[in-house]
Amino acid sequence: MEPQDVLEAKQTYRNIYDADAVVLGIYGKFSGLAERYIVLNELRGDLLDVTPNANEYLRQINLHNVSVDNPYADPRPFYEIIINCNDAIKNFGIMREKKILDENQYYQRYTEVGLLRTWLYLQLGIHYGSVPYVTDALDNVNDLQDETKFPKLSFDQLLDQLISFTEAIPKVYLNQNTSSASPTLIMAMNSYSVKDGVFKFFIHRKSLLGDINLWKGNYEKAAAYYKEVMELGTTNTSNNDQNIEIYDTYRVSNDNSGKNTLLTIGTNNPWPTIFTNALDERETNRERMWTLPLNKDFAPGNPFIKLFSSTGNYLLKPSDLAIQKWDDQVRLDGGLRDRRGLNASYWLNAGKPEVYKFVAKYDITKPFETTGIWLLYRAAVLHLRYAEAANRAGYSELAGVIVNDGFADKGVTYANNPTPFDFNAFKGTVNGNWYRNIGIRGRAVDRNVAFDQNNLMIDTEDKIIEEEALESAFEGYRWPDLLRIALRRKATDPNYLANKIGAKFDASNNGEGAAVRARLTDEKNWYLPFKWK
Repeated sequence: MEPQDVLEAKQTYRNIYDADAVVLGIYGKFSGLAERYIVLNELRGDLLDVTPNANEYLRQINLHNVSVDNPYADPRPFYEIIINCNDAIKNFGIMREKKILDENQYYQRYTEVGLLRTWLYLQLGIHYGSVPYVTDALDNVNDLQDETKFPKLSFDQLLDQLISFTEAIPKVYLNQNTSSASPTLIMAMNSYSVKDGVFKFFIHRKSLLGDINLWKGNYEKAAAYYKEVMELGTTNTSNNDQNIEIYDTYRVSNDNSGKNTLLTIGTNNPWPTIFTNALDERETNRERMWTLPLNKDFAPGNPFIKLFSSTGNYLLKPSDLAIQKWDDQVRLDGGLRDRRGLNASYWLNAGKPEVYKFVAKYDITKPFETTGIWLLYRAAVLHLRYAEAANRAGYSELAGVIVNDGFADKGVTYANNPTPFDFNAFKGTVNGNWYRNIGIRGRAVDRNVAFDQNNLMIDTEDKIIEEEALESAFEGYRWPDLLRIALRRKATDPNYLANKIGAKFDASNNGEGAAVRARLTDEKNWYLPFKWK
């Protein structure tokens, strides 16, 4: 039987170039998930809403009343790529046995594909709850419908499998892949995805490891993985000011230069450049961690224009609740409205609210120029995930500093905490590595939020999740964030998720809110139907 729904095996796996072509082919197919990823992770949340143009399937997703024939609920696109990954891993092993790949070449590619598969399974767990976990190469992806052969694991059991797989990878290969042994990947990526020797095209490894441990409740381990990434480039030196890149890479910093910062001040707000600038912009490079190009000349193109542009199909828009959240913030100058909102995360085009993050560079006079990016992970999210883990590990005050104005001007206050909760912000003869960190709200130039000392952990967690809404709305984090908290609190606050999603309908005076709340009081309705379309 000829393999179905896998990369073509003929004339492949002969040499390292073939192996790299397979990796790039998998990532090419993976980019086809961009629309599904945003729809499932944002429309199921409280920050995105449908327009009158939306079809019945998008309305079902929005209302959490999804039919089994809804194409967005079909798990097969995830599994098709998983089967590709399994086939690649099997054949990389054969190439290793035949000495076509040496140990380093094998593990770099094995890890790249294996961690992408881990990410895919995490998404499946988030959206379906119980799913089959398959690591063998299969001839036909449709075989997975047979539960007698491929029984489902619960989400918690799935996380155990994902953690077990990643912990078996030799530690040296968990460092970010620069693929120095991979001329094909270097040539393919140099045009748009490399800065300072790091491929932004590939999944960010240790951040993913932090994420799966955060979902599992391994808070100290999650914090340790995140902290490693947050301190990339750290060196010891007698110089009172190390290289700017060392202080500012993934560190939410202000280098005091007036130009290499994302502070939301001045006439020209630089924060939106995270989503619009080329990778070689210094501030953009320090924020983006995993970015895929959506090229108009290659399938699937850029699906976000169709979804979000009012000159396209205009199917989805910012929710009234999302806009309200930005409007309610107080800036340091005393003014209202967070500058990460209007003309940054969203804008008004002929009176219609559009998701600016996805359409800022689209020009109706050039309708075929739709090349864009899919930004899958960035530094602010890394910091907020670290704060979430630190808070649950008992370091709520530390988490609050990250949410607010950061470690700058706080000296060595947090330098003596045990690892991974130590942050040296000393400024003097030898500066600490965190002396320029300005926190998430500090970078947004918003006033600090206060934390309820009588309910510190829960209130801090609530503030972290709300700050992530302000910082990363529409990017694909919202439903996972809300689900993760709901699962964590289901014994003490079983209606957390229902109330969060219901608030979206209340803010827009949509009469469906009561029905949505009722559905989401039942945990079974937190997940999509697991049916092949």
